[in-house]
Amino acid sequence: MNRTTRLLTTVARTSTRTPFLAACRPRCSVKPAPCFAARTAVSIRALSTSAPIRGNGSVDADLAHTLTEEIDYEAKQVADEGVPEFIQAFTSRTGFKIKADPGANLVVMTKQFGNENITVSFNVSEILNVDDPIADISVYRENEQGEPVKDAEKKADEVPEDFPIYFTATFAKPGAPVLYMELECEEGEIGIDRMKFLSDEETAVANTLEKDWQRKQVYSGPIFGQLSDDLKENVDEFLAERNIDTALTLFMLDYIEFKEQSEYLQWLKDFRKFINA
Repeated sequence: MNRTTRLLTTVARTSTRTPFLAACRPRCSVKPAPCFAARTAVSIRALSTSAPIRGNGSVDADLAHTLTEEIDYEAKQVADEGVPEFIQAFTSRTGFKIKADPGANLVVMTKQFGNENITVSFNVSEILNVDDPIADISVYRENEQGEPVKDAEKKADEVPEDFPIYFTATFAKPGAPVLYMELECEEGEIGIDRMKFLSDEETAVANTLEKDWQRKQVYSGPIFGQLSDDLKENVDEFLAERNIDTALTLFMLDYIEFKEQSEYLQWLKDFRKFINA
């Protein structure tokens, strides 16, 4: 099921679930708590010192039931779709190997190109960059009696086809500085934010605070748009020859939604396990 079909199908369900994660999920309305100043010392009850054996909230049973329904629905979706063919097709065509640990946002792809080690990294949380395609906006005003009256209403736009993704690509050769690039893509187009050279491959690819700090201390390179047209064209060709191209951007979009779906299913199971404990 493609992104748009999956989104439109899911919106029709009573329990709304979209592949765009929290950006599109409805927020619950919370009743304001009574003013604390209005309480008196007499109304304060002594706290019980006996710890409950397990959670016994009044809504726990309903919450567990709702979670089970969501889990059943999402599990069926995953089972029906199986392992997407686009993953095998992409890795076979490009030679990239994918490393994506369960429960982790980071996705790392590696490949060999001649004597180069190429690493592409992106984050599943990039899906949060999407604009909300579900929420409608209503504007209210007060009438003469002080009652709220709907003054205007704006319907949401069409479901977006994709969302911007920020990712990195590193190119390491023996006996040479490592080329480290920060890129972004949207609607199939790749933009280069920074091109810098690092002393070693570990500094370029390690996902640690120390290495990230070291990367930020290095000269970021010139503004790419200010380079000569010939140089910019050559850099674009350099990337395309290594499969850093439109096909990669489309793959990342699909893979992010694929992994987010499995992570969401596990999140639901963890939530139910917590409630039932």
